[in-house]
Amino acid sequence: MSFSSQKRRRIKPFARPTSYDINCAYDIRHYQQTKYGNNVPGSSYFSSKNSDEGYQVLEGEVLMQLDAPQVRRYGDHQMHVFSFANGLSGKTKAEVLGNLKYAGVAVTGFTPESDVFEQGFVLTLGGLNTIFNNGTDPLFPGDVICASIPDPRGRKRSQQTGIPRDKLQFELTSFKKLAGEVGHSLASRFIMGTALSYARPSASVDIVLHKCNFTVVKTAGVNGQIFESNEASKSSAPSLKTKKKGKK
Repeated sequence: MSFSSQKRRRIKPFARPTSYDINCAYDIRHYQQTKYGNNVPGSSYFSSKNSDEGYQVLEGEVLMQLDAPQVRRYGDHQMHVFSFANGLSGKTKAEVLGNLKYAGVAVTGFTPESDVFEQGFVLTLGGLNTIFNNGTDPLFPGDVICASIPDPRGRKRSQQTGIPRDKLQFELTSFKKLAGEVGHSLASRFIMGTALSYARPSASVDIVLHKCNFTVVKTAGVNGQIFESNEASKSSAPSLKTKKKGKK
């Protein structure tokens, strides 16, 4: 079987059984701050350079929320999301992700220049979906998939047709890789679901979305003791359970 090296088009899901969709709103404040704000050189993890089309939300894109303490909250009780990583601040990958929260995958698009802001659009949190592997590594069946930010030292151009050159999308990666980069506790906040098919970079992947933020990490202690650390989120303290090796 031969594979084309050309950029792949955006993939529309062939079926979405057991889908769980909700209405959300575009984060207009983050959009305005990134596009028109004064970004101090060196304070951003990514350049804020982006085209007008790059701020649009497209079907199948990974969506994020701002989760920083200094972010001014909206008073309408809606989930305000965006799909571009341009202009995100922080010194390390963990610091950038610490100010974000995974929201879901876009079902419909949104154009901030023309669409009605109050109307919003739709995202999905659960069910079978076929989305584009815009990450740098292959995904395998059974892999727990996470949302992440691209490497600022890596490729800058999207491999997906229809994505503006300057737009930095949130990427798919495996939980194992992300946990190795930022730790299990932080990585667990960005779990999207489980892969059902093999997908090399720039190919489509079938994934069952199931938002989850819980992991169990086993570490060996002194005298053969096994410690289980339950890590649910950055705000909860891990609970430790001790198990001694031996015969039952």
